[in-house]
Amino acid sequence: MTRDHSPAPRLGREGLGRALVETCAMSLDWAPTFAAVDRAAFLPGLVWPFDMERGTSVTVDRAADPGAWYAAADSNIPIVTQWDDGKHTGTEPGRVSTSSSSMPSVVYAMLRTLALDDGMRVLDVGTGTGETAGALFHRCGPGRVTTIEVDRSVSEQAHERLTTDCVQAVADKREGARPVWFYGLSDRSWACVMFRDGESEAAVWQSGPRRLWDEVEDAYRWWVDRGEPEHTRFGLTVTPDGQRAWIDSPAESWAI
Repeated sequence: MTRDHSPAPRLGREGLGRALVETCAMSLDWAPTFAAVDRAAFLPGLVWPFDMERGTSVTVDRAADPGAWYAAADSNIPIVTQWDDGKHTGTEPGRVSTSSSSMPSVVYAMLRTLALDDGMRVLDVGTGTGETAGALFHRCGPGRVTTIEVDRSVSEQAHERLTTDCVQAVADKREGARPVWFYGLSDRSWACVMFRDGESEAAVWQSGPRRLWDEVEDAYRWWVDRGEPEHTRFGLTVTPDGQRAWIDSPAESWAI
């Protein structure tokens, strides 16, 4: 079943959006961008949020504690995403923070001060996670945002997030219900499916120029029709003309 009205988003994210407006960190004209560009979609699984009370970074792993991970993503705190120019290993904080996700209040105060007008082009220096570039893209539209990052690893990760059909965000389960969100990074499309324990069907909401949940269903059927292939059946061919992914044989391939 498909409905075209929006359900309630993650409670923490909803509260953060209200707080940014109430404290004037975010102007109302940026509120639609905040709603569409989810900070969580740009964060890696292992992050180091800054504990404001203790004055230090702490380790949060989405695989081990998704609730704490989403709580950090939905909080007005800075989050370290890389230590020591990528040379850091392990899960404990490193020596020097070399890439991070800035406090949302800082990001949206900066965007408010930018005073964008329709038709403007923007240069974003220091891509980082890609969230600010994604917000600018949402506001300015295709072809109007250029973002630059000097760290190759950070740049590649941001590029992957910014160029993905959509990104997925899984919210905390509450009272047996868990919403799963899909956001388009190249337009304002979104979808949400609400899974409930013990129910074989789920309600779906979606809106925008792309029907993201329909795309998810099509991808799932494609996977099932081909025998539910594992990753070992997939390959990638790279040539000067581009990249093509394939399954079993390059004869069945598609451009990426």
